[in-house]
Amino acid sequence: MQATKRYLMRYLARRFAWHMLGAAIGLALVLLVYSLLNISAGMVPSWALAVATFAAAIGLGLVPGARELEVTAARALLDVDDELVVPADPRPAHRIRTAVWVAGHLASGLLVAAGLFAGIPMAVLIGVEALAGESLRSGDSFYTGLPLPDGPVSLALRLIACAAFALLALVATWPLGAAASALAGRVLGPTPHDRMETALARARREAEHTRLARELHDGIGHALTVVSVQAAAGRRVVAANPEAAAEALAAIEDTARSALTELDQLLAVLRDDADDEAPVALAPALGDVVSAHRRAGLDLAARIDLPEGLPALLGRTVQRIVTEALTNAHRHGAPGPVGLTVGHDDDGVRIEVVNPVRAGSRPGRRPSGGRGLSGIRERVALFGGTAEAGRDGDSWILRATLPCAPLRTAERTGDRVHGATDRATDRTTNRKDPDA
Repeated sequence: MQATKRYLMRYLARRFAWHMLGAAIGLALVLLVYSLLNISAGMVPSWALAVATFAAAIGLGLVPGARELEVTAARALLDVDDELVVPADPRPAHRIRTAVWVAGHLASGLLVAAGLFAGIPMAVLIGVEALAGESLRSGDSFYTGLPLPDGPVSLALRLIACAAFALLALVATWPLGAAASALAGRVLGPTPHDRMETALARARREAEHTRLARELHDGIGHALTVVSVQAAAGRRVVAANPEAAAEALAAIEDTARSALTELDQLLAVLRDDADDEAPVALAPALGDVVSAHRRAGLDLAARIDLPEGLPALLGRTVQRIVTEALTNAHRHGAPGPVGLTVGHDDDGVRIEVVNPVRAGSRPGRRPSGGRGLSGIRERVALFGGTAEAGRDGDSWILRATLPCAPLRTAERTGDRVHGATDRATDRTTNRKDPDA
């Protein structure tokens, strides 16, 4: 009970302080406006004084720094839970809302102060007059001008009215403070434009996180797949064929070094150390990807036909898709030949990877849950292309089409590898079935 009382006292004290702050500024503004009007135009009617004071309060709200002060006061004295913003570059909507809030703050403060310092004394005087049965003279400073009650009933009603008015003036800071606390988030909170900017910034951050996760999956996941396959192959032949085991270890070393470099680049982005214009990670050339999988034991036949002048982002996307497709073939496919075709026409670049499927595997699903395929679809969607993957008989086929501007038909030297007869002659060992 005592804790509740202390909380209520602090609650009312903070709201009373907020109203007195507005009353002090508002009273100073009223006196200033009254003085200026008297000097310039002589005596002015009350309505003119009220209009001029309201206009001055609006102008005060447009002064730089007014929003910062009001936000600080609202957070400290009104216990506002809603988000309040102080924009670095205020827009007209922010200035208008701040001006309205300042005017409301001053008006509510003056209202509470008038009730406490004028309303309550007036109620007391009226009650005293009614009880004494004698009005003060018209020349007295506290002359009310009200007629005396003409009977007991009238006296009781007047005393009840005076007590109710005094009580209302005494507790006015509570409902007015609660109303100000409820409205602070709407007036001093983010505008629709602010919410849109916040949503866009959040979307950009989420997109960046998704991109980093995709790069980590495509780059590091591919490297770990090659390392695991090479380590298994080296372990099996270390006694019978030390040279093949040494080659497997060399491939593991190269792959791990490349993966560490790529991981450093990803961490640099997370630390904000990397140049925003630089690529997140430099994907290896297609030839290096093909060679790495061949060294890992993949029976791979590749036909690569890429034109000159391929845009950098498109080329990077092609490399990532090929890397992910070959990694999936290595991890989830059955032993057997794998075909890779990368070609182009007037509409763009086309990618096809065909690999055998293990007997008894469920059609249309990868054991990994399809995260790599989701990344492929996301990459392709950025170019407005299409990607489809699924089982066709005993094979798993991935096809992706990446539209782009008309490409030059000249071929880059060394980019074309013809025929399904171009099989791996540099394999250190045949790929083994992971289930064996």
